[in-house]
Amino acid sequence: MAVDIDLIRAYEDGAVYTHAQGATITLPVTASESLDVDFFEVGAVGEEGLTEAIAQNVTDYFLWQKGALGRRLRNQSVKTVKFAAAETSLNNLGLHYAGSVITSTTEGAAVEEKPPGTDIRTWVLHGIDGDREVRVVIPLGEIGERGDVVWSGGGPTVYEWTLSYYIGPDGTWAKRYYIDDDMATP
Repeated sequence: MAVDIDLIRAYEDGAVYTHAQGATITLPVTASESLDVDFFEVGAVGEEGLTEAIAQNVTDYFLWQKGALGRRLRNQSVKTVKFAAAETSLNNLGLHYAGSVITSTTEGAAVEEKPPGTDIRTWVLHGIDGDREVRVVIPLGEIGERGDVVWSGGGPTVYEWTLSYYIGPDGTWAKRYYIDDDMATP
């Protein structure tokens, strides 16, 4: 069996982008094109980086004959990405306290905190491994889970979020674009 270590990727740098609620944005269709001016970066991401996951319910249908598996039915599925935003900014406060009123003040900021409301928007994940890159465009995504925000002298205060992907009008969760000579057509 042949092994090609040039095909191993370690995306150890990158960014997470989204935009203000209600902004009209143009989706990128390549890994290298500039993002719409209305996108903003959430900033520093915790050392664990991004963790993508797919959860899917599977129902096994067994036959009477010998109790053998006859069919596996796949249904309900969820795609998520989990990360910890490590910067406290007006934009990140708006993402964490969705539905709340966030205002800049002469001292810093004020948050009139309300229970989180629906906050579906476009997200872009960008991973970098040397001169190789991957861009994941999520047309419809929403922070569905918010982890604990810990105030401690033992580490930075981060906003741990699990972003859920929604199915778009074209039937996709996301579009992935790669800059990678090993995959490029000659």
